[in-house]
Amino acid sequence: FQVEIEKLDYHHYLPLFFDGLCEMTFPYEFFARQGIHDMLEHGGNKILPVLPQLIIPIKNALNLRSRQVICVTLKVLQHLVVSAEKVGKALVPYYRQILPVLNIFKNMNGIDI
Repeated sequence: FQVEIEKLDYHHYLPLFFDGLCEMTFPYEFFARQGIHDMLEHGGNKILPVLPQLIIPIKNALNLRSRQVICVTLKVLQHLVVSAEKVGKALVPYYRQILPVLNIFKNMNGIDI
């Protein structure tokens, strides 16, 4: 049974895939990342309304303080911002939830955690 990505319920599936950002074990982490990128690639105007549901999974992933998870999450955030109009601006009110954990890592280039 296959459904086109554009026809998926973004309010259900996108947060589910974002919950998978915390995964570090193959194949779970792969499926989560691939699902996120596929949905962001094809979501268009369905992405912005789901944004508030993505903040807690993003925050949870960053709070693991795993370098691997943080790198994946930052790449996902980059893709999220360019995935649809106004997503970047809509993230601004959530900076207080997302940025503090990144502050811990900003000066740790090349240092193993």
